[in-house]
Amino acid sequence: MSRTLVVDFDGTVTREDLLDTIASRFGDPVVYQEVEDGLDEGRMPLREVITREFRPVRKPLEEVVRWELENVHIRPGFGELVELARKRGWRFVIVSSGFHELIEPVLGREGVLGAVELRANRVEARREGWLVRFRVSDICEVCGEPCKRSDLPEGEIVYAGDSHSDYCAALAADRVFAIGNLARFLAERKVGYERLTDFHALAFAL
Repeated sequence: MSRTLVVDFDGTVTREDLLDTIASRFGDPVVYQEVEDGLDEGRMPLREVITREFRPVRKPLEEVVRWELENVHIRPGFGELVELARKRGWRFVIVSSGFHELIEPVLGREGVLGAVELRANRVEARREGWLVRFRVSDICEVCGEPCKRSDLPEGEIVYAGDSHSDYCAALAADRVFAIGNLARFLAERKVGYERLTDFHALAFAL
């Protein structure tokens, strides 16, 4: 049976949630907190949250990318896990609610841009506010929102994630490594998972 590693980016590959950090730092902190509260309380779908968080961001993309390359930290063992997947013939897919324009520079810095598949949204960094171009439009029959479940291929799925955007896909995976809100979500539903610490430990577990 084929094996695919499906890994979230913000807060999973990276130690910090890049989307949250940029939306609050370069956008409007009040709007950011308002929509995050709406997401946590179930009043607002994720797509609306991301749209509204990035509408107040008006910095040039180049400036934000320079900042992230100086400040974003990768969870230890990521490069080694990518190399292990290559050697074992495992498919490695990063599925993110973030943006190609922010993720690709980090993957390039880490030397793995061509070694993984990336599925993410796009953003237009307009002067009047960043405009998000969402990749997935179909509504999931399970969660009722466009989500990452449709990205899961046939075969064995090992999933690693940390947040709301990972909930539905994680429920469909064969094995889950979780941290943060995803870990709490699975624990509340008594769904088994393994604690994500770093990618050295995940590689050893596999």
